[in-house]
Amino acid sequence: MHLPEKYSVEAMVLHWLMVLLIFVLFGLGWYMTEFPKGNPVRTRFLELHVSVGLTAALLVIARVIWRLQHTPPALPETIERWKRRLAEATHHLLYLLMFVQPVSGYIASSLSGLRTRFWGIPLPDWGWKSTALHELFTSIHGSSSWALLALIVLHVTGALHHGTSAEKSVLGRMLPLRKH
Repeated sequence: MHLPEKYSVEAMVLHWLMVLLIFVLFGLGWYMTEFPKGNPVRTRFLELHVSVGLTAALLVIARVIWRLQHTPPALPETIERWKRRLAEATHHLLYLLMFVQPVSGYIASSLSGLRTRFWGIPLPDWGWKSTALHELFTSIHGSSSWALLALIVLHVTGALHHGTSAEKSVLGRMLPLRKH
């Protein structure tokens, strides 16, 4: 059986780093909301969430640049056309939401009236203190996080499907330890 081309080591590193960061971001986001606003514990977790989120944003930019310069391995022709199109659409939407998330979070943070920091370094604000706009961008950030989570579930479901079907080799393209 011919194995599909594997992703490059760089693409795999970028992918799995994003998986780790997104996992951490969801955990921090859900955990910090357990504390009331103004609570110092919530504030510390929020600062960490912002820093990890902006780190993820930089990684998304690196991924997009990498992806524009390197064509990903094609899915085998044996995979039905609609599945290939769904996979492509899912990937595009994942990239879009991985961009929307940190941008909407940064804008919401900037509009809160509090200083946004990236690993302790103060960042410029993207506006002025505005409760209404802060709530709007916080809502966008929250809603798009649920959309991102839904796409992640779809992506993982598709990957697991390929790992348990006749197309098992497709899943292995992004697994670092799989041999060619």
